[in-house]
Amino acid sequence: MEIRGVLGRVEVGDGLPVRIMAVLNLSPESFYKGSVAVENAVERALGLEKYADIIDVGAMSTAPYLETWIPPEKELERLKAVLPDIVKSVKATVSVDTYRPEVARYALKVGAEVINDVTGGKLYPDMCRVVAEHDASVVLLAREREARRGVAPIQRVLDALRESVEHFQRCGVDPRKIAVDPGVGFPLLPPRDEPYVVKGEYRHGDEKWPWWKWDLHILANLRELRRLGKPILIGVSRKSFLRRIVGAESPDEVLPASLAAEAVAVLHGAHVVRTHNPKETRQAAAFAKALVDLFQKLDH
Repeated sequence: MEIRGVLGRVEVGDGLPVRIMAVLNLSPESFYKGSVAVENAVERALGLEKYADIIDVGAMSTAPYLETWIPPEKELERLKAVLPDIVKSVKATVSVDTYRPEVARYALKVGAEVINDVTGGKLYPDMCRVVAEHDASVVLLAREREARRGVAPIQRVLDALRESVEHFQRCGVDPRKIAVDPGVGFPLLPPRDEPYVVKGEYRHGDEKWPWWKWDLHILANLRELRRLGKPILIGVSRKSFLRRIVGAESPDEVLPASLAAEAVAVLHGAHVVRTHNPKETRQAAAFAKALVDLFQKLDH
């Protein structure tokens, strides 16, 4: 089965180059300060699009192990200050990283083409209506409401994503405009939109799977997500599981590990890589994709 889809104006999927989604944060509290651009957001966006197909703009950090929550009014205020100028200035497709329908509605109204919802539409089910009404694209991230002990992580991720995909398709979102993200680094879904911080070894509610081993399992079994028939997006850039594995203290130290993980993700089926380092990631992804293409040619 060939998998193809679109994120905004960008065609993604099998037989195409790996697409690069560059992170641009308007949130000073973001875990990687190198991705933050508040005063010079448009200038930073123009620099990122030299190496990226999509620019993902976020106005609230969702790092689950930090105190980063802000109210929707603040998230909207940050976006309104710069998003219209970003959309007008860049040729790349603009995505907005939000799970709040009112924020998504504003973003799509001013020209964003993709919504990146890190709750998979589960915190606010009405998100699907906003996406459908604007005929937009959406990235759905795997989130579970409850733990399922004894079930393999990749199966839990697959089931969580299937639930989100089916909800958005029933709501009228174009099936070709849905991509899926296994949610590396994200724990169980919080019950409400309010401040939350998740720490500890077992963030998915199963003592067999410490959080960092969970993320490794997902990466190693990423190809299983092809069963959903949707393009696969992966975000592992500078994340905490890398720091845990290689013994680094801060996200500034793990660029080599990030690039290695991104290359592995491409080898295992990722079509889009979301990254803080689009220049370096584009090279790593291109190399991994060349290997994928060679393997496929040899198999035939």
